[in-house]
Amino acid sequence: MNAVNEKIANEQPAMSGFDRLILVLEGWRLLLLGPVVAFSVAYGVCHIWQQSYTSYAILAIPLAPGQSVQLTQTPVQAAAMMVSPLVLDPILVAFDLSEGRTLEKARKKLAEKVRSSVGKDNLLRLEVTATSPVLAQKISNAIIETWLKTTAPGTHERADLEKKLENAKKSLAAIDHLLAKLTEEGSATLNKPLTRGEAGSSLVAIGELQSRYLTEVLAIPRTLQGLSLDVVAQAPTLPVEPSAPRKELIAGMAALVSFFALLAWVFVRHSWKLAAEVPVTAERQNRLLAVLGLGARSS
Repeated sequence: MNAVNEKIANEQPAMSGFDRLILVLEGWRLLLLGPVVAFSVAYGVCHIWQQSYTSYAILAIPLAPGQSVQLTQTPVQAAAMMVSPLVLDPILVAFDLSEGRTLEKARKKLAEKVRSSVGKDNLLRLEVTATSPVLAQKISNAIIETWLKTTAPGTHERADLEKKLENAKKSLAAIDHLLAKLTEEGSATLNKPLTRGEAGSSLVAIGELQSRYLTEVLAIPRTLQGLSLDVVAQAPTLPVEPSAPRKELIAGMAALVSFFALLAWVFVRHSWKLAAEVPVTAERQNRLLAVLGLGARSS
């Protein structure tokens, strides 16, 4: 057995870099034409393949930290709401996107084409993909409009806010009246005499209450209405170029893969021919071909 191995080693010396170069030059036609054909076929298939277009929009949802009324959705909540059934289901009906699927499957399919995310700048970015530029833009606009409706309070919440607004208006009116009285009559209008410092402290406290109630009077009506289109910093774009498939990238990858595959084939074919010149290896090759049904087993 050692003698056979020594014979094979002597008859099949290791390939040098020069030998590999010769092999590549001998197979240059295959290595050149193969990737060209692969590139052309892949590029043609991409043209037949249905293209997708993506519309982009940016929303700047106002943040109001420290306010006594804060019922508007945060950017993170808004991003989650845009891909929720509450927003997507009306879109499915409006654009007839079910295509015979069940509601759950159609909703899942649409959710895969809608991407909403919030960056470090607290801006909400909405990306909607569809089969045409106009459809992508329309769906994006519809999602924004449907989502804006969800920012308005519900029935019970609205009733509570309206009561709070009424109380805030009454309190603000009373404070305005009291401040006017203090300004005109000074500290003598109070039940007990106040020093200059006490009167100043009272005015500061009353002023803070006035600011608080004024904030509520201004903020609650906006909360009752929900957010408006003013939050749209960038309206949904009308795509010009398809976002998928990326024809040049796919075709280039196909050409690259085919080149390395053909290069490997050149070296494997050369090694197979060399191995066939050794009787022991040739016998094994025949047996392998016979098992694969590609040749008869030698006797």
